[in-house]
Amino acid sequence: MREEGGVAMKTKSELSRLFILLHLAGLALLVLAFFLLIPPGARTHSAWLDLIVVSLVLSINFPPFAFVRLGLGVFNVKIPALGLLELCDIVYSCMALGLVFFGVFYFLPFRLQLVGQMGLLFAATTTVATAWWASAHAVEVAEEEHATRSGLEDLKAALSRCETELSTKALTRNRELQLLLTLKEDARYLSPSRDSSVISYEQQMVALVDDILLRLQDSAFPLTSSPLVEDLERCAALMALRKQTLVR
Repeated sequence: MREEGGVAMKTKSELSRLFILLHLAGLALLVLAFFLLIPPGARTHSAWLDLIVVSLVLSINFPPFAFVRLGLGVFNVKIPALGLLELCDIVYSCMALGLVFFGVFYFLPFRLQLVGQMGLLFAATTTVATAWWASAHAVEVAEEEHATRSGLEDLKAALSRCETELSTKALTRNRELQLLLTLKEDARYLSPSRDSSVISYEQQMVALVDDILLRLQDSAFPLTSSPLVEDLERCAALMALRKQTLVR
């Protein structure tokens, strides 16, 4: 598996170098066409500006780079940014090239073209920054939600495992089973919270339930009623505190 992964990485690296060379070759052809097709007397400030703009549009829309841009990171994380980025790409490219066309055929002043191109570039850059900020914010929110849910999910899973073990190995422990079922029922209606005290209560309950589970699984450990009831009652007290804490 490692060898296959190494081969894949090597192939991607070689393709990346090839794409860079193709991109540089495309820019070189563009510059060569500029010098061959534009007479020296016509190489005004506007002509040089047009060359820069066309080169920029070529770089943005160069197919291999577009595929690489879409392949960066985890796809579902980038969903908020994908549509905005592609729309910005299309709008900017069309407007920038359109301004070049109008500048050439309607002899627009250089300063007007420069201000127009700088304005378009500023708007496109702002849109791209907003799109990536949206993606970064989506990642942050997803991570916070996962961290918030994990403690509560761990508690529910621990209670379910303990219920299974208690029902199998301690059928006569009605008091313990009733306490455990009450805890499990209460856990069903809890909402995730980022409050530090809530997280602490959940971690303490998970530790207690795991300790009870270990006792039930240890055949050498005597299943006396008092320690199990005491631990479950402690869990019930922590559950009461957890339910009283305001959800933030």
